Amino acid sequence: MRSRIRTIAVIGGGPGGAHCARRLARRGFDVTLFEHRASFEKACGGGIPIRGIERFPFLDSPRLPGKTIRRCLLIAPSGREADLPLLDPLHVFSRADLHTFLLERAVEAGVALVRARVVSFARDGWTEGAGRAAGSGRAEGGGWILRTATSGPAGDPPGGAACGPFDFLVAADGATGSARRRLGCGPDGAGLAQGIGYYLPALSEDRITLKFYEGLDGYLWIFPRPGHSSAGICAELGGRPAAALKGLMDRFLAERFGADLLARSERYAALIPGAPRDPASGRVHGEGWALVGDAGRFVDPLTREGIYYAMLTGEMLADCLAARRPERYGAAWTRRCGRELSWAARHARAFFDARFVERLVALCDRSPTAGRVLSDLIAGRQAYRDLKRRLLLNAPRIGMQIWARPGGGRGRSALRPARDS
Repeated sequence: MRSRIRTIAVIGGGPGGAHCARRLARRGFDVTLFEHRASFEKACGGGIPIRGIERFPFLDSPRLPGKTIRRCLLIAPSGREADLPLLDPLHVFSRADLHTFLLERAVEAGVALVRARVVSFARDGWTEGAGRAAGSGRAEGGGWILRTATSGPAGDPPGGAACGPFDFLVAADGATGSARRRLGCGPDGAGLAQGIGYYLPALSEDRITLKFYEGLDGYLWIFPRPGHSSAGICAELGGRPAAALKGLMDRFLAERFGADLLARSERYAALIPGAPRDPASGRVHGEGWALVGDAGRFVDPLTREGIYYAMLTGEMLADCLAARRPERYGAAWTRRCGRELSWAARHARAFFDARFVERLVALCDRSPTAGRVLSDLIAGRQAYRDLKRRLLLNAPRIGMQIWARPGGGRGRSALRPARDS
């Protein structure tokens, strides 16, 4: 039986929640969006590949200041560098600006914005932490009641105002939000990464920088934004202490730009989810609820890029709800992106293996063809599953380009992929 849903609560006004709320409001739903943060920064680059701009062309708006990046500097663990052009530019935004822009669009579409933090939610017959079996529709017996941290009308019990009832609940409060746990999906620390970063004022280059380290399942980045840059480093949670990661980042930034830059920079940190190894292993929806964005672990496990996937999942859920088929949401995601990102999660260690990175940087340094392959990967036009195959198919041309360069014979070993890649 098709569900009958009219009123929807969205917890979290990041890219996934705000875009989902707007799309639902434009489809005729009565949507309330709960977001207590007026503005925020995150330990991320803020980059959106060209496929994101093509999918969401409204991001190319004069109301949203951004920076178009057309070069990428790769630095291998040994220090070898490759400066390659990006055939499809990377668009970089301040997360604070993006946050404000998407919230404003949601409100303009008719979304009711509540500036309050949700501290609990429940409905008749529902037990916190247990959730319900995957399915669709409104539970018989009533809708969702949300309680916020703000004071409510007279007569409300201590602890905040009660809002609702709502027919459907969208959890978009991020990797560290409580909604995932409350819905019975568990905290699930598997695949989590820690990210620490700096907001670097008055530093804005014309390229992004990606630096890799021996034994680090992650990387360091510098992404130029309008008027400043975002620098950070990410790695598997528990792999290295945060202090060790900060030491790597501080040394790199000090060597490149001087120690005084760090003294004038603001530091921030965040936990970053990763895609599950098995696309069917995690629940992303149930009876009367669904997860979008970081809350559902919809993130590239290699680059840790999540803005595109957050907005994509928000859009996919809105379309399933508009079709009165919310139970199709999980399968739609698996078909579209789940298998690709799960494959990447299973091969993450091989991708960050120092031998593979060294050879990839060497190839990109000496071969324009190899550089084009990596440019397509950054743009989202090259699938991870086909990366090795494409490099091997282009091996003759890459080899000729390497031999044609001075000292080309020394690059022959770069054509042999690492055994575990």
